[in-house]
Amino acid sequence: MGKDWSVEAVAQRLGITTRTLHYYEEVGLIPPVQRTPGGHRVYDEDTINRLEQILRLRDVLGYTLQEIREVMDVEDVLQGYRLQLEAGVEPEVRMDILEHSIQLLETVVTHIDEKVERLEAMRQRYRDRLMRIQEKLAKHRQQADEL
Repeated sequence: MGKDWSVEAVAQRLGITTRTLHYYEEVGLIPPVQRTPGGHRVYDEDTINRLEQILRLRDVLGYTLQEIREVMDVEDVLQGYRLQLEAGVEPEVRMDILEHSIQLLETVVTHIDEKVERLEAMRQRYRDRLMRIQEKLAKHRQQADEL
């Protein structure tokens, strides 16, 4: 059995507010967490790992809550498949699980690729603006030096 963490300890560890933790539970991004006899929330390592995944999707990819939910739903399905495979299934079922896992992961990767493409296009627009302004500044400096 792993260590259980208080809401304050998890918030500090992950760099988020306790309200964010409560909200993620309220909207179903994380499962309902255990409570102490006094009613205080306690988080296990599995839930903390899930929260870390959610925060990566939010912070690294800029995903919305809906996009995060979609990825986490895929993660839940894949976890269920892992448990089925570990328990042992017929070869036909194993192939179906593996094929569906591939489809799910391809969808996630496609969405990430689309997000990265949009970010790269945005970065290029800013680079183009930067270059135009640098060229204007160089032109103005040259004109000032000629005076």
